[in-house]
Amino acid sequence: MRSLTALIFQSDVTSSIIDVYILEIDHMMHKYPQSMLTLLSAIVLNFIPATVLQAHADGVVCRERDYLGSYDSPGSARAVTVVGTTAYVADSNSGLLILDINEPTTPVFIGSYDTPNTAHDVTVVGTTAYVADGTSGLQIIDVSDPSAPVFLGNYNTPSAAYAITVVGTNAYIADFFSGLQIIDVTDPTAPEFLGVYDTPDRANGVAVVNTTAYISDLESGIQIIDVSDPTAPSFLGAYGTPENALDISVVGTTAFVADHSSGLQIIDVSDPSAPVFLGSYDTPYAALGVTLVDTTAYVADGSSGLHIFDVSDPTAPGFLGNYNTPDSARNIFVVGTTAYVADEESGLQIIDVSDIPDPALLGSFDTPNTAHGVAVVGTTAYVADSYSGLQIIDVSDPSAPEFFGVYETPDRANAIAVVGTTAYVAAHSSGLQIIDVSDPSAPQFLGSYDTPDRARDITVVGTTAYVADELSGLQIIDVTDPTSPSLLGVYDTLDRTYGVTVVGTTAYVANDYLDLQIIDVSDPTAPELLGVYDTPESVFDSAFNVAVVNNTAYLAASDLGLHIIDVTDPSTPEYLGSYDTPDSAYDVAVVGTTAYVADPTSGLQIINVSDPSNPTFLGTYDTWYYASGVTVVGTTAYVAWSSSGLQIIDVSDCPDTCTADLISDGTLNFLDVSAFLGAFGNNDSTADFNQDGSFNFLDVSAFLASYGAGCP
Repeated sequence: MRSLTALIFQSDVTSSIIDVYILEIDHMMHKYPQSMLTLLSAIVLNFIPATVLQAHADGVVCRERDYLGSYDSPGSARAVTVVGTTAYVADSNSGLLILDINEPTTPVFIGSYDTPNTAHDVTVVGTTAYVADGTSGLQIIDVSDPSAPVFLGNYNTPSAAYAITVVGTNAYIADFFSGLQIIDVTDPTAPEFLGVYDTPDRANGVAVVNTTAYISDLESGIQIIDVSDPTAPSFLGAYGTPENALDISVVGTTAFVADHSSGLQIIDVSDPSAPVFLGSYDTPYAALGVTLVDTTAYVADGSSGLHIFDVSDPTAPGFLGNYNTPDSARNIFVVGTTAYVADEESGLQIIDVSDIPDPALLGSFDTPNTAHGVAVVGTTAYVADSYSGLQIIDVSDPSAPEFFGVYETPDRANAIAVVGTTAYVAAHSSGLQIIDVSDPSAPQFLGSYDTPDRARDITVVGTTAYVADELSGLQIIDVTDPTSPSLLGVYDTLDRTYGVTVVGTTAYVANDYLDLQIIDVSDPTAPELLGVYDTPESVFDSAFNVAVVNNTAYLAASDLGLHIIDVTDPSTPEYLGSYDTPDSAYDVAVVGTTAYVADPTSGLQIINVSDPSNPTFLGTYDTWYYASGVTVVGTTAYVAWSSSGLQIIDVSDCPDTCTADLISDGTLNFLDVSAFLGAFGNNDSTADFNQDGSFNFLDVSAFLASYGAGCP
């Protein structure tokens, strides 16, 4: 407490005087509550300097929270566009809504224009707003005075206008049953029909690049149209997406499609006559809208809110983070590091997308023995718990995980893989154990294969299990019939084998001295060595596990931390970069451009690997015990925490990043202290810093600690 007080007050008061004040506060809290408040106020007034203190002594400004602000519109917000500090919202039955977002934490109503039908989309060019207004077609509105928007003209399209984009003097409208409508808006008071292309299904999204229009056409996927002659648009090509194409954004020669329950679909349209699938990411709910900024895709995913993806490699989009909006995210507009989300009944939501916040503990489950490995399928976690075998845990509520069931393996469970309703356990000297977990409350033995040595890790691809069997190398086992697994082949690594992962027909094996061995398993009966990577620093360091994404291997290399290796040519793997974790890297999982390392006594280390030659620290979740395994699903990390069991960590959000910044101005200063004192004196819940429902010295201590610690 003394150091915190000294940090906050930045004064020359001796520590003994401060101690007296703190003891007096503690004593008076119970006997004289008002005296305590007066005393605390006196300390603050006397010793906090007049100058502003930053969040840290080093002057780092307190970082804002992810959530910035919102405006609950009267209708159902369907789309949003931003020009400068003004947001234009297509607000369904309430028409066009105009908001001042100069201060994003408190958007202010400027004006509105009630369109005749249902405002689905809006785009703004100069001082003119173009609204796709359902069965009332195109509505054109003068917004030069946003407090008093004025009707200019309209064009009543044949069906229902769902989306609009304006290029030059032409408006391109996705008109549902009437396909693409092209309208000349040179004179906005008298728009004129130019041409039409009737798409096969229902047009509801449109993007135009140069002389090519891209239409999201529900069950007909994307339709690509030549609009070089807008009076006679012609078909170029089409790509049938798996589900219903609802929105489209095109950057260069790549189309990004919000494909409802099939999430984000990425298509190469460099040859519009023959579009080619590049990659996809299946979002949790239903992708309704998509926008791109550089190599980042922002997806409006209905009731699961805003989802953000790294699409620098479009063949393997990586999850970056999400923000769960209050209602149903329909559309997004991004300016700089701020995302503006049309969130249906919750109106406009404004989200800070500038940073990946620090991880926060969601929940934990203390397994009976020592948790070595974890796998998660849906809302069920499967923990390899050493001498307590397979522990099955319901994590549907990560803040309160519940025991489902257990299967006692013959020897200690070291690692786990789950495919469908079958669990495969690397059970040390009992080899491979196969368990039916269709009823997680009563798992049943199916079969086993007794490997020659000690099974340390396992990966299952299709009907083949790959077992890292310590002194017996890589064991390849056919599990087509799980009641009678049979040996297919063996590769003797001539080393202690600790970990294995398989990509395609290549196995990557983590070993003791010859750290990474790359093995061709295209013929599992005769696996062949392709290449070896040995960490250069020391012959005494072991590699415990490996993850492979695209052509990059991430090696948990014991005392050498995380090593990143280019395995494009497996015969000559090349060092890319490394990050020396504080302890001894034991396991690694990679999602997008982020690596999560289980680093025994230093807990979970989170590392940015977007530049593999220079990986950088993002954050950590420190533990009181031994982190030995990690898996990541979406924005949740599940960590096998030795004798502390399963720890569940939120790696997407940090709601309490700046708790002491009570006035939300981005700095920690006297105004925040004053706000706390006022709230404390009035028994306001803002001052209940330890959230126990009462107001006492513990809240004062918690506030001082938060103030002194600052923010990342």
